[in-house]
Amino acid sequence: MAIFRVPEDVTVDAFFTDYVPSQFGDLIKGADLSSLKGKEITLQFNINDKVYCLKITDGTNLEVIKGGVDKPMLTLAISEKDWRDSVTGKIEGLIDQFTDPAQIADIKRLNTLSSTKGACTMQIKKSDGSNIPVTMIFNGEDKPAVTLNLDLPDWIAMQKKETTGQALFMNGKLKFTGDMVLLMKLQTMM
Repeated sequence: MAIFRVPEDVTVDAFFTDYVPSQFGDLIKGADLSSLKGKEITLQFNINDKVYCLKITDGTNLEVIKGGVDKPMLTLAISEKDWRDSVTGKIEGLIDQFTDPAQIADIKRLNTLSSTKGACTMQIKKSDGSNIPVTMIFNGEDKPAVTLNLDLPDWIAMQKKETTGQALFMNGKLKFTGDMVLLMKLQTMM
């Protein structure tokens, strides 16, 4: 089940300008957002050549900025097809942690996100053997960098907290190249 309720043919523009603002209140209803008082969070999505930033203030105020902002806390770059498959629920769990405003309220996760600099490129392998490339850039900095390779079911299990990146690595299901310090820091966010 996708976080947002959208039609299968949703456009990038309609998603960010219509669906996200209209459903934001329902998504945060009942969530403890007290840790976000006085904080500003910027989550930017680069979907092919379309860029949108979700600026969330105090956990309850949402502004959608077409074209993005300079040095957002997190930039997520993904193809339009993979993005659409995710937001419509066709690929459940692919980017839910980045589109669910209530998950941002975890203060430990937010502090890690605020202090992380660097880039993580993921090659997430689908059952047909093709890859879903996803790039995350933290606080506008592309260095240090790490690349992760893992299967889609393992990525989703990690997002659902059914396993950890460390367990996947120890079992040979997650491979990486690049900066190990950044990888360890990312473990607390994913």
